Amino acid sequence: MPLPTEIRPVLARLVGEPLLDAPVSRRPRRIYRPLVVGPVLLRREGPRGRWSVPVSGDGRLLPASGVEPLTRRLQLCRAEGIVHRVGAALVAPQDMGPVAARLTPRAERPRSEFYGWSLMVQFPGHDSLALVDPHERFADLPAFYESPLELIDRSEFLAGKGIVCRPIALFTEPGDFVAEAGGRLRNRFYPDARFRRPAGLDWLL
Repeated sequence: MPLPTEIRPVLARLVGEPLLDAPVSRRPRRIYRPLVVGPVLLRREGPRGRWSVPVSGDGRLLPASGVEPLTRRLQLCRAEGIVHRVGAALVAPQDMGPVAARLTPRAERPRSEFYGWSLMVQFPGHDSLALVDPHERFADLPAFYESPLELIDRSEFLAGKGIVCRPIALFTEPGDFVAEAGGRLRNRFYPDARFRRPAGLDWLL
C-alpha cells in the first residue's frame, strides 16, 4: 500500500444532537478543518454488528485502494443491498514520521457537514481490515464522538494498549434525509437539528 500523496484540509461544520433548550441563534457554530488522507468505505456486518473498513496491510490503517475504484465498490454495495457509508480517513500520529505525506493546500470547497468522529481500530489477525463500533441508537450509523477531546482520550487509551486506530469524519449523505410536505428535507437521525441541503461526496472520491 503506497503512502498517501497528500493531506487535504476540508472545511466542515459539526452538526450534533440539537440543544433543544437553547434558542437557534445561540447554538454554537462548530466549524472545523479536518485533515483528510483519503475516503474509506464502511460496511455494516449484520443488522446491529460492527462496521468493517478495508485498510492497508502495513499497520497504518490507510484507506485501501483495492483493485476496483471506490465508486465501483459503492455500486456493488447498493446492488447487493449492503448497508454502507463513505467516510473521510483523517490524519493520525502514524502519518507524522520521516515519510509523512505532504500537506496540499486546496481552494475552499463547498462547506460540508459531519456528525462527528468515528474511530476505526485494528485488532491482531486483521491485517487489512479495521472495525468501527455500531451506534447505540441508529443502526445505519457507526458510533461517533461529537467532542474531539473524547476522541483524543479514546485514541490515547487504545494506543496505550498497543491498538492502532485512525479517526474518520462521518459526513452527512443525501440518503440521510427524507422529503417532507413542501419540499423541506428532514434528517432522519436528528429531525430537530438544522442542516444544510446535503451535497454528494464526489469531491471526496
